[in-house]
Amino acid sequence: MNKFFSVLDFYTIANELFLIFSIGVLLSYGIYVSSSKNYNYPVLTKNISWLSIFVIVFLFFILNNSLQLANLALNNFLIFDNITTIVKIITILAGISCLLISIFYLKQEKLNIFEYKILFLLSILAIFLVISSYDFLSIYLALELQNLTFYIIASIKRNSEYSTEAGLKYFILGAVSSGLLLLGIAIIYGFTGLTNFEDLNRFFSSTMINLKFDEISNSVLLGITLIIVSFFFKLSAAPFHIWSPDVYEGSSTSVISFFNIITKIVIFTLFLRLFEIGFHDLFNYKIKIIIFCSLISLTIGSFSALFQKRFKRFLAYSSISHIGFIIITLAAANTNGLNNLFIYIIIYIIIIIGIFSILISLRKFKSYRINYQIRYLTEINILSLINPLAAFSFAIILFSIAGIPPLAGFFSKLFVFTACLQSSLYFLTFIGILLSGITAFYYIQIIKIIYFGRLNFWSIYIPIDKSNAVMISITTLLLILFFADNSIFITSNLVSLNIFHFLK
Repeated sequence: MNKFFSVLDFYTIANELFLIFSIGVLLSYGIYVSSSKNYNYPVLTKNISWLSIFVIVFLFFILNNSLQLANLALNNFLIFDNITTIVKIITILAGISCLLISIFYLKQEKLNIFEYKILFLLSILAIFLVISSYDFLSIYLALELQNLTFYIIASIKRNSEYSTEAGLKYFILGAVSSGLLLLGIAIIYGFTGLTNFEDLNRFFSSTMINLKFDEISNSVLLGITLIIVSFFFKLSAAPFHIWSPDVYEGSSTSVISFFNIITKIVIFTLFLRLFEIGFHDLFNYKIKIIIFCSLISLTIGSFSALFQKRFKRFLAYSSISHIGFIIITLAAANTNGLNNLFIYIIIYIIIIIGIFSILISLRKFKSYRINYQIRYLTEINILSLINPLAAFSFAIILFSIAGIPPLAGFFSKLFVFTACLQSSLYFLTFIGILLSGITAFYYIQIIKIIYFGRLNFWSIYIPIDKSNAVMISITTLLLILFFADNSIFITSNLVSLNIFHFLK
Protein backbone atom coordinates (compact mmCIF):
# COMPACT_ATOMS: atom_id res chain seq x y z
CA MET A 1 0.00 0.00 0.00
CA ASN A 2 1.39 3.40 -0.99
CA LYS A 3 2.06 6.02 1.61
CA PHE A 4 -0.47 8.82 1.48
CA PHE A 5 2.11 11.46 2.40
CA SER A 6 5.76 11.30 1.34
CA VAL A 7 8.73 13.66 1.50
CA LEU A 8 8.18 14.62 -2.16
CA ASP A 9 4.58 15.52 -1.32
CA PHE A 10 5.86 17.88 1.35
CA TYR A 11 7.95 19.79 -1.20
CA THR A 12 5.19 19.89 -3.80
CA ILE A 13 2.59 21.33 -1.40
CA ALA A 14 5.02 23.74 0.29
CA ASN A 15 3.01 26.73 -0.97
CA GLU A 16 -0.20 25.49 0.60
CA LEU A 17 1.54 24.60 3.88
CA PHE A 18 3.10 28.06 4.04
CA LEU A 19 -0.31 29.66 3.49
CA ILE A 20 -1.89 27.56 6.25
CA PHE A 21 0.89 28.53 8.66
CA SER A 22 0.66 32.23 7.72
CA ILE A 23 -3.13 32.28 8.12
CA GLY A 24 -2.80 30.75 11.58
CA VAL A 25 -0.14 33.26 12.65
CA LEU A 26 -2.04 36.31 11.33
CA LEU A 27 -5.31 35.14 12.86
CA SER A 28 -3.66 34.59 16.26
CA TYR A 29 -1.98 38.00 16.03
CA GLY A 30 -5.22 39.73 15.12
CA ILE A 31 -7.31 38.08 17.82
CA TYR A 32 -4.75 38.62 20.59
CA VAL A 33 -3.70 42.20 19.83
CA SER A 34 -7.10 43.61 18.80
CA SER A 35 -8.74 42.33 22.00
CA SER A 36 -5.85 43.25 24.31
CA LYS A 37 -6.39 45.98 26.86
CA ASN A 38 -2.62 46.43 27.14
CA TYR A 39 -2.48 47.58 23.50
CA ASN A 40 -5.58 49.77 23.92
CA TYR A 41 -7.64 47.66 21.48
CA PRO A 42 -5.93 48.87 18.27
CA VAL A 43 -7.38 48.78 14.77
CA LEU A 44 -5.32 46.25 12.83
CA THR A 45 -6.87 46.48 9.37
CA LYS A 46 -3.93 48.27 7.77
CA ASN A 47 -1.31 46.14 9.54
CA ILE A 48 -2.99 42.88 8.57
CA SER A 49 -3.42 44.15 5.01
CA TRP A 50 0.28 44.81 4.50
CA LEU A 51 1.25 41.59 6.28
CA SER A 52 -1.11 39.71 3.94
CA ILE A 53 0.54 41.34 0.93
CA PHE A 54 3.94 40.35 2.33
CA VAL A 55 2.72 36.75 2.72
CA ILE A 56 1.52 36.61 -0.90
CA VAL A 57 4.75 38.16 -2.20
CA PHE A 58 6.79 35.65 -0.21
CA LEU A 59 4.51 32.92 -1.57
CA PHE A 60 5.42 34.05 -5.08
CA PHE A 61 9.13 33.49 -4.38
CA ILE A 62 8.42 30.06 -2.89
CA LEU A 63 6.39 29.11 -5.95
CA ASN A 64 9.02 30.46 -8.32
CA ASN A 65 11.73 28.35 -6.68
CA SER A 66 9.68 25.19 -6.15
CA LEU A 67 9.92 21.97 -8.14
CA GLN A 68 8.93 22.50 -11.77
CA LEU A 69 8.60 18.82 -12.69
CA ALA A 70 5.11 17.36 -13.04
CA ASN A 71 4.25 15.47 -9.91
CA LEU A 72 1.17 13.88 -8.38
CA ALA A 73 0.82 14.36 -4.63
CA LEU A 74 -1.32 12.97 -1.81
CA ASN A 75 -2.11 9.69 -3.54
CA ASN A 76 -2.94 11.39 -6.88
CA PHE A 77 -5.43 13.82 -5.34
CA LEU A 78 -3.36 16.83 -6.40
CA ILE A 79 -1.18 17.52 -9.44
CA PHE A 80 1.65 20.04 -9.76
CA ASP A 81 2.92 20.87 -13.22
CA ASN A 82 3.54 23.87 -15.48
CA ILE A 83 -0.18 24.61 -15.77
CA THR A 84 -0.71 24.82 -12.01
CA THR A 85 2.44 26.90 -11.56
CA ILE A 86 1.46 29.45 -14.22
CA VAL A 87 -2.14 29.74 -13.00
CA LYS A 88 -0.98 30.11 -9.39
CA ILE A 89 1.36 32.93 -10.40
CA ILE A 90 -1.55 34.67 -12.13
CA THR A 91 -3.65 34.18 -9.00
CA ILE A 92 -0.90 35.65 -6.80
CA LEU A 93 -0.49 38.74 -8.99
CA ALA A 94 -4.26 39.25 -9.13
CA GLY A 95 -4.49 38.74 -5.38
CA ILE A 96 -1.82 41.35 -4.65
CA SER A 97 -3.64 43.82 -6.91
CA CYS A 98 -6.99 43.20 -5.20
CA LEU A 99 -5.41 43.60 -1.76
CA LEU A 100 -3.77 46.88 -2.74
CA ILE A 101 -6.95 48.45 -4.07
CA SER A 102 -8.96 47.20 -1.07
CA ILE A 103 -6.81 49.07 1.50
CA PHE A 104 -8.11 52.46 0.37
CA TYR A 105 -11.69 51.18 0.15
CA LEU A 106 -11.73 49.73 3.68
CA LYS A 107 -10.27 52.95 5.06
CA GLN A 108 -12.86 55.19 3.40
CA GLU A 109 -15.77 52.91 4.28
CA LYS A 110 -14.46 52.67 7.87
CA LEU A 111 -14.58 48.87 7.79
CA ASN A 112 -12.20 48.01 10.62
CA ILE A 113 -12.43 44.26 10.03
CA PHE A 114 -9.08 42.53 10.00
CA GLU A 115 -10.82 39.18 9.40
CA TYR A 116 -11.44 40.28 5.80
CA LYS A 117 -7.76 39.81 4.96
CA ILE A 118 -7.64 36.46 6.76
CA LEU A 119 -10.60 35.28 4.69
CA PHE A 120 -8.86 36.63 1.60
CA LEU A 121 -5.78 34.49 2.31
CA LEU A 122 -7.99 31.51 3.10
CA SER A 123 -9.70 31.90 -0.27
CA ILE A 124 -6.28 32.03 -1.96
CA LEU A 125 -5.45 28.74 -0.22
CA ALA A 126 -8.71 27.21 -1.46
CA ILE A 127 -8.02 28.47 -4.98
CA PHE A 128 -4.56 26.89 -4.95
CA LEU A 129 -6.12 23.58 -3.93
CA VAL A 130 -8.78 23.81 -6.64
CA ILE A 131 -6.17 24.61 -9.29
CA SER A 132 -4.07 21.62 -8.22
CA SER A 133 -6.98 19.19 -7.89
CA TYR A 134 -6.76 16.04 -9.98
CA ASP A 135 -9.64 14.12 -8.45
CA PHE A 136 -13.37 14.74 -8.06
CA LEU A 137 -13.15 14.50 -4.28
CA SER A 138 -10.40 17.10 -3.98
CA ILE A 139 -12.22 19.38 -6.46
CA TYR A 140 -15.45 19.31 -4.49
CA LEU A 141 -13.84 19.82 -1.08
CA ALA A 142 -11.59 22.64 -2.31
CA LEU A 143 -14.49 24.37 -4.08
CA GLU A 144 -16.59 24.19 -0.91
CA LEU A 145 -13.77 25.78 1.07
CA GLN A 146 -13.57 28.55 -1.52
CA ASN A 147 -17.35 29.03 -1.52
CA LEU A 148 -17.45 29.22 2.27
CA THR A 149 -14.97 32.09 2.30
CA PHE A 150 -16.76 33.84 -0.58
CA TYR A 151 -20.13 33.70 1.21
CA ILE A 152 -18.66 35.45 4.25
CA ILE A 153 -16.69 38.00 2.21
CA ALA A 154 -19.79 38.89 0.16
CA SER A 155 -21.66 39.88 3.35
CA ILE A 156 -18.67 41.42 5.15
CA LYS A 157 -20.48 44.77 5.64
CA ARG A 158 -22.59 43.64 8.57
CA ASN A 159 -24.52 46.92 8.90
CA SER A 160 -25.60 46.96 5.26
CA GLU A 161 -28.86 45.32 4.23
CA TYR A 162 -27.66 45.11 0.63
CA SER A 163 -24.49 43.28 1.66
CA THR A 164 -26.46 40.80 3.78
CA GLU A 165 -28.88 40.22 0.91
CA ALA A 166 -25.99 39.67 -1.50
CA GLY A 167 -24.35 37.15 0.82
CA LEU A 168 -27.62 35.27 1.31
CA LYS A 169 -28.37 35.10 -2.42
CA TYR A 170 -24.82 34.00 -3.13
CA PHE A 171 -25.10 31.31 -0.46
CA ILE A 172 -28.43 29.89 -1.68
CA LEU A 173 -27.51 29.75 -5.36
CA GLY A 174 -23.99 28.59 -4.50
CA ALA A 175 -25.55 25.70 -2.60
CA VAL A 176 -27.64 24.83 -5.66
CA SER A 177 -24.51 24.92 -7.82
CA SER A 178 -22.59 22.70 -5.40
CA GLY A 179 -25.51 20.28 -5.27
CA LEU A 180 -25.53 19.96 -9.06
CA LEU A 181 -21.78 19.40 -9.07
CA LEU A 182 -22.00 16.70 -6.41
CA LEU A 183 -24.87 14.99 -8.22
CA GLY A 184 -22.93 14.97 -11.49
CA ILE A 185 -19.86 13.53 -9.74
CA ALA A 186 -22.00 10.86 -8.06
CA ILE A 187 -23.56 9.82 -11.38
CA ILE A 188 -20.18 9.48 -13.10
CA TYR A 189 -18.74 7.59 -10.13
CA GLY A 190 -21.75 5.28 -10.11
CA PHE A 191 -21.15 4.42 -13.77
CA THR A 192 -17.35 4.15 -13.77
CA GLY A 193 -16.36 3.57 -10.15
CA LEU A 194 -13.58 6.17 -10.65
CA THR A 195 -12.92 9.71 -9.43
CA ASN A 196 -9.32 10.35 -10.51
CA PHE A 197 -8.90 12.24 -13.80
CA GLU A 198 -6.08 10.05 -15.08
CA ASP A 199 -8.10 6.90 -14.42
CA LEU A 200 -11.17 8.42 -16.07
CA ASN A 201 -9.08 9.40 -19.08
CA ARG A 202 -7.91 5.80 -19.52
CA PHE A 203 -11.42 4.47 -19.01
CA PHE A 204 -13.10 6.66 -21.60
CA SER A 205 -10.22 6.37 -24.07
CA SER A 206 -10.43 2.57 -24.03
CA THR A 207 -14.22 2.54 -23.98
CA MET A 208 -14.67 4.95 -26.88
CA ILE A 209 -12.57 2.81 -29.22
CA ASN A 210 -15.32 0.22 -29.63
CA LEU A 211 -18.42 2.19 -28.68
CA LYS A 212 -20.57 4.58 -30.65
CA PHE A 213 -22.58 7.47 -29.27
CA ASP A 214 -25.78 5.43 -28.91
CA GLU A 215 -23.95 2.85 -26.84
CA ILE A 216 -22.53 5.33 -24.33
CA SER A 217 -24.48 5.43 -21.11
CA ASN A 218 -26.86 8.36 -20.89
CA SER A 219 -26.00 8.52 -17.21
CA VAL A 220 -22.43 9.63 -17.97
CA LEU A 221 -23.66 12.31 -20.35
CA LEU A 222 -26.14 13.47 -17.70
CA GLY A 223 -23.34 13.64 -15.14
CA ILE A 224 -21.12 15.68 -17.47
CA THR A 225 -24.03 18.02 -18.24
CA LEU A 226 -24.69 18.62 -14.53
CA ILE A 227 -21.01 19.41 -13.93
CA ILE A 228 -20.98 21.89 -16.83
CA VAL A 229 -24.15 23.56 -15.52
CA SER A 230 -22.60 23.80 -12.05
CA PHE A 231 -19.49 25.47 -13.45
CA PHE A 232 -21.59 27.89 -15.50
CA PHE A 233 -23.56 28.74 -12.34
CA LYS A 234 -20.33 29.69 -10.60
CA LEU A 235 -19.19 31.69 -13.64
CA SER A 236 -22.59 33.44 -13.84
CA ALA A 237 -22.80 32.45 -17.49
CA ALA A 238 -26.27 32.83 -19.01
CA PRO A 239 -28.83 31.40 -18.52
CA PHE A 240 -27.46 30.73 -15.01
CA HIS A 241 -26.62 34.37 -14.31
CA ILE A 242 -29.67 35.54 -12.35
CA TRP A 243 -27.79 35.91 -9.07
CA SER A 244 -24.89 37.92 -10.48
CA PRO A 245 -26.32 41.49 -10.81
CA ASP A 246 -27.86 41.42 -7.32
CA VAL A 247 -24.71 40.07 -5.69
CA TYR A 248 -22.60 42.67 -7.51
CA GLU A 249 -24.94 45.46 -6.43
CA GLY A 250 -24.95 44.47 -2.76
CA SER A 251 -21.34 43.44 -2.23
CA SER A 252 -18.44 45.75 -1.46
CA THR A 253 -16.62 47.08 -4.52
CA SER A 254 -13.29 45.55 -3.51
CA VAL A 255 -15.03 42.21 -3.00
CA ILE A 256 -16.55 42.33 -6.49
CA SER A 257 -13.16 42.86 -8.09
CA PHE A 258 -11.86 39.77 -6.31
CA PHE A 259 -14.90 37.66 -7.27
CA ASN A 260 -14.81 38.83 -10.87
CA ILE A 261 -11.19 37.82 -11.36
CA ILE A 262 -10.66 34.77 -9.18
CA THR A 263 -13.83 32.88 -10.11
CA LYS A 264 -12.90 32.92 -13.79
CA ILE A 265 -9.35 31.73 -13.11
CA VAL A 266 -10.57 28.82 -10.98
CA ILE A 267 -13.45 27.58 -13.11
CA PHE A 268 -11.68 27.81 -16.46
CA THR A 269 -8.69 25.98 -15.01
CA LEU A 270 -11.10 23.24 -13.97
CA PHE A 271 -12.60 23.26 -17.46
CA LEU A 272 -9.15 22.67 -18.92
CA ARG A 273 -8.40 19.91 -16.43
CA LEU A 274 -11.72 18.17 -16.55
CA PHE A 275 -12.87 18.46 -20.13
CA GLU A 276 -9.59 18.55 -22.01
CA ILE A 277 -7.92 15.80 -19.99
CA GLY A 278 -10.54 13.73 -18.21
CA PHE A 279 -13.31 13.68 -20.84
CA HIS A 280 -11.70 14.87 -24.07
CA ASP A 281 -13.11 11.89 -26.00
CA LEU A 282 -16.63 13.00 -25.13
CA PHE A 283 -16.07 16.55 -26.34
CA ASN A 284 -18.47 16.28 -29.27
CA TYR A 285 -21.31 15.52 -26.87
CA LYS A 286 -20.82 18.59 -24.70
CA ILE A 287 -19.84 21.19 -27.31
CA LYS A 288 -23.51 21.97 -28.01
CA ILE A 289 -24.02 23.02 -24.39
CA ILE A 290 -20.93 25.24 -24.51
CA ILE A 291 -21.97 26.90 -27.79
CA PHE A 292 -25.51 27.47 -26.50
CA CYS A 293 -24.31 29.09 -23.26
CA SER A 294 -21.77 31.24 -25.11
CA LEU A 295 -24.46 32.59 -27.45
CA ILE A 296 -26.90 33.24 -24.60
CA SER A 297 -24.21 34.90 -22.47
CA LEU A 298 -23.11 37.17 -25.33
CA THR A 299 -26.70 38.15 -26.14
CA ILE A 300 -28.02 38.72 -22.62
CA GLY A 301 -24.85 40.40 -21.38
CA SER A 302 -24.57 42.74 -24.37
CA PHE A 303 -28.21 43.88 -24.53
CA SER A 304 -28.86 44.03 -20.77
CA ALA A 305 -25.84 46.27 -20.17
CA LEU A 306 -27.34 48.86 -22.53
CA PHE A 307 -30.13 49.65 -20.05
CA GLN A 308 -28.11 49.79 -16.83
CA LYS A 309 -27.60 53.06 -14.97
CA ARG A 310 -25.69 51.77 -11.95
CA PHE A 311 -22.00 50.99 -12.26
CA LYS A 312 -22.06 47.65 -10.45
CA ARG A 313 -24.99 46.20 -12.37
CA PHE A 314 -23.44 47.47 -15.58
CA LEU A 315 -20.19 45.66 -14.74
CA ALA A 316 -22.15 42.50 -13.85
CA TYR A 317 -23.77 42.29 -17.30
CA SER A 318 -20.51 43.30 -18.94
CA SER A 319 -18.86 40.39 -17.15
CA ILE A 320 -21.54 38.03 -18.47
CA SER A 321 -20.85 39.09 -22.06
CA HIS A 322 -17.11 38.57 -21.59
CA ILE A 323 -17.77 35.12 -20.17
CA GLY A 324 -19.49 34.41 -23.47
CA PHE A 325 -16.32 35.36 -25.35
CA ILE A 326 -14.19 33.18 -23.08
CA ILE A 327 -16.52 30.20 -23.48
CA ILE A 328 -16.16 30.51 -27.25
CA THR A 329 -12.49 29.54 -26.91
CA LEU A 330 -13.57 26.31 -25.17
CA ALA A 331 -15.93 25.57 -28.06
CA ALA A 332 -13.06 26.04 -30.53
CA ALA A 333 -11.24 23.07 -28.95
CA ASN A 334 -7.91 23.53 -30.69
CA THR A 335 -4.44 24.65 -29.67
CA ASN A 336 -5.08 28.24 -30.76
CA GLY A 337 -8.32 28.22 -28.80
CA LEU A 338 -6.49 27.33 -25.59
CA ASN A 339 -3.79 29.92 -26.32
CA ASN A 340 -6.44 32.56 -26.83
CA LEU A 341 -8.33 31.51 -23.70
CA PHE A 342 -5.21 32.15 -21.65
CA ILE A 343 -4.46 35.49 -23.36
CA TYR A 344 -8.07 36.68 -23.09
CA ILE A 345 -8.23 35.93 -19.36
CA ILE A 346 -4.92 37.73 -18.73
CA ILE A 347 -6.08 40.85 -20.59
CA TYR A 348 -9.49 40.70 -18.91
CA ILE A 349 -7.85 40.55 -15.46
CA ILE A 350 -5.75 43.63 -16.27
CA ILE A 351 -8.84 45.51 -17.45
CA ILE A 352 -10.91 44.57 -14.39
CA ILE A 353 -8.12 45.62 -12.01
CA GLY A 354 -7.90 48.96 -13.81
CA ILE A 355 -11.66 49.55 -13.78
CA PHE A 356 -12.08 48.75 -10.10
CA SER A 357 -8.98 50.75 -9.13
CA ILE A 358 -10.62 53.79 -10.72
CA LEU A 359 -14.11 53.00 -9.44
CA ILE A 360 -12.90 52.62 -5.84
CA SER A 361 -10.88 55.84 -6.12
CA LEU A 362 -13.75 57.99 -7.41
CA ARG A 363 -15.36 59.22 -4.21
CA LYS A 364 -17.14 62.55 -3.89
CA PHE A 365 -17.30 64.80 -0.86
CA LYS A 366 -20.79 64.91 0.60
CA SER A 367 -19.83 67.23 3.43
CA TYR A 368 -16.82 67.91 5.60
CA ARG A 369 -15.03 64.58 6.28
CA ILE A 370 -17.90 62.64 4.72
CA ASN A 371 -17.56 61.17 1.24
CA TYR A 372 -19.35 58.53 -0.77
CA GLN A 373 -18.51 56.26 -3.67
CA ILE A 374 -20.12 56.99 -7.02
CA ARG A 375 -22.92 54.60 -7.95
CA TYR A 376 -24.35 55.87 -11.23
CA LEU A 377 -22.73 56.13 -14.63
CA THR A 378 -23.78 59.75 -14.97
CA GLU A 379 -21.82 60.76 -11.85
CA ILE A 380 -18.52 60.77 -13.77
CA ASN A 381 -19.62 63.53 -16.16
CA ILE A 382 -17.00 66.01 -14.92
CA LEU A 383 -14.10 63.61 -14.39
CA SER A 384 -12.17 64.98 -17.37
CA LEU A 385 -12.29 68.48 -15.87
CA ILE A 386 -11.40 67.53 -12.30
CA ASN A 387 -8.84 64.77 -12.92
CA PRO A 388 -7.70 64.61 -16.58
CA LEU A 389 -5.15 61.83 -15.94
CA ALA A 390 -7.73 59.56 -14.30
CA ALA A 391 -10.15 60.33 -17.15
CA PHE A 392 -7.50 59.46 -19.74
CA SER A 393 -6.65 56.17 -18.00
CA PHE A 394 -10.34 55.29 -17.70
CA ALA A 395 -10.85 56.04 -21.39
CA ILE A 396 -7.91 53.82 -22.38
CA ILE A 397 -9.27 50.96 -20.26
CA LEU A 398 -12.76 51.35 -21.73
CA PHE A 399 -11.43 51.54 -25.29
CA SER A 400 -9.50 48.34 -24.62
CA ILE A 401 -12.45 46.42 -23.20
CA ALA A 402 -14.53 47.66 -26.14
CA GLY A 403 -12.01 46.08 -28.52
CA ILE A 404 -10.66 49.24 -30.16
CA PRO A 405 -7.26 48.77 -31.90
CA PRO A 406 -4.37 48.92 -31.22
CA LEU A 407 -5.09 48.22 -27.54
CA ALA A 408 -4.81 44.78 -25.94
CA GLY A 409 -8.56 44.17 -25.81
CA PHE A 410 -8.82 44.31 -29.60
CA PHE A 411 -6.23 41.57 -30.11
CA SER A 412 -7.79 39.33 -27.46
CA LYS A 413 -11.11 39.33 -29.33
CA LEU A 414 -9.36 39.01 -32.68
CA PHE A 415 -7.57 35.86 -31.51
CA VAL A 416 -10.83 34.41 -30.20
CA PHE A 417 -12.57 34.89 -33.55
CA THR A 418 -9.54 33.48 -35.38
CA ALA A 419 -9.71 30.30 -33.29
CA CYS A 420 -13.44 30.00 -34.05
CA LEU A 421 -12.87 30.35 -37.78
CA GLN A 422 -10.19 27.65 -37.65
CA SER A 423 -12.76 25.34 -36.00
CA SER A 424 -15.40 26.22 -38.65
CA LEU A 425 -17.68 27.94 -36.10
CA TYR A 426 -18.76 30.55 -38.62
CA PHE A 427 -22.18 31.35 -37.16
CA LEU A 428 -20.71 31.77 -33.67
CA THR A 429 -18.02 34.06 -35.08
CA PHE A 430 -20.60 36.18 -36.90
CA ILE A 431 -22.75 36.58 -33.78
CA GLY A 432 -19.67 37.38 -31.69
CA ILE A 433 -18.51 40.13 -34.08
CA LEU A 434 -22.02 41.57 -34.26
CA LEU A 435 -22.42 41.70 -30.48
CA SER A 436 -18.90 43.12 -30.11
CA GLY A 437 -20.16 46.20 -31.91
CA ILE A 438 -23.02 46.53 -29.43
CA THR A 439 -20.71 46.18 -26.43
CA ALA A 440 -18.34 48.75 -27.94
CA PHE A 441 -21.25 51.19 -28.15
CA TYR A 442 -22.00 51.28 -24.43
CA TYR A 443 -18.33 51.40 -23.42
CA ILE A 444 -17.78 54.38 -25.72
CA GLN A 445 -20.98 55.87 -24.29
CA ILE A 446 -19.27 56.01 -20.88
CA ILE A 447 -16.28 57.77 -22.46
CA LYS A 448 -18.74 60.26 -23.92
CA ILE A 449 -20.10 60.91 -20.43
CA ILE A 450 -16.57 61.41 -19.07
CA TYR A 451 -15.57 64.00 -21.67
CA PHE A 452 -18.80 65.44 -23.03
CA GLY A 453 -21.34 64.84 -20.27
CA ARG A 454 -23.70 67.63 -19.34
CA LEU A 455 -22.44 69.60 -16.33
CA ASN A 456 -25.33 70.32 -13.94
CA PHE A 457 -23.30 71.08 -10.84
CA TRP A 458 -19.72 70.87 -9.63
CA SER A 459 -18.51 68.09 -7.36
CA ILE A 460 -15.28 67.59 -5.49
CA TYR A 461 -13.50 64.23 -5.61
CA ILE A 462 -11.19 63.13 -2.83
CA PRO A 463 -7.53 62.61 -3.86
CA ILE A 464 -6.71 59.22 -5.35
CA ASP A 465 -4.73 56.97 -3.04
CA LYS A 466 -1.11 56.28 -4.01
CA SER A 467 -1.53 52.50 -4.25
CA ASN A 468 -4.60 52.89 -6.46
CA ALA A 469 -2.80 55.47 -8.60
CA VAL A 470 0.03 53.00 -9.13
CA MET A 471 -2.42 50.25 -10.12
CA ILE A 472 -4.24 52.56 -12.54
CA SER A 473 -0.96 53.61 -14.17
CA ILE A 474 0.33 50.04 -14.48
CA THR A 475 -2.89 48.68 -15.99
CA THR A 476 -3.09 51.57 -18.47
CA LEU A 477 0.49 51.02 -19.64
CA LEU A 478 -0.01 47.26 -19.87
CA LEU A 479 -3.06 47.67 -22.10
CA ILE A 480 -1.14 50.01 -24.40
CA LEU A 481 2.14 48.04 -24.47
CA PHE A 482 0.79 44.53 -23.87
CA PHE A 483 2.15 43.04 -27.09
CA ALA A 484 5.52 44.76 -26.93
CA ASP A 485 6.85 41.63 -25.22
CA ASN A 486 6.24 38.11 -26.56
CA SER A 487 6.53 36.37 -23.18
CA ILE A 488 2.74 36.14 -22.88
CA PHE A 489 2.60 34.15 -26.14
CA ILE A 490 5.36 31.82 -24.99
CA THR A 491 3.54 31.20 -21.71
CA SER A 492 0.18 30.60 -23.38
CA ASN A 493 1.77 28.18 -25.84
CA LEU A 494 3.34 26.35 -22.91
CA VAL A 495 -0.06 25.94 -21.26
CA SER A 496 -1.77 24.67 -24.42
CA LEU A 497 1.07 22.29 -25.26
CA ASN A 498 0.92 20.84 -21.75
CA ILE A 499 -2.79 20.21 -22.16
CA PHE A 500 -2.50 18.66 -25.61
CA HIS A 501 0.36 16.51 -24.34
CA PHE A 502 -2.25 14.70 -22.24
CA LEU A 503 -4.59 14.36 -25.20
CA LYS A 504 -2.18 12.27 -27.19
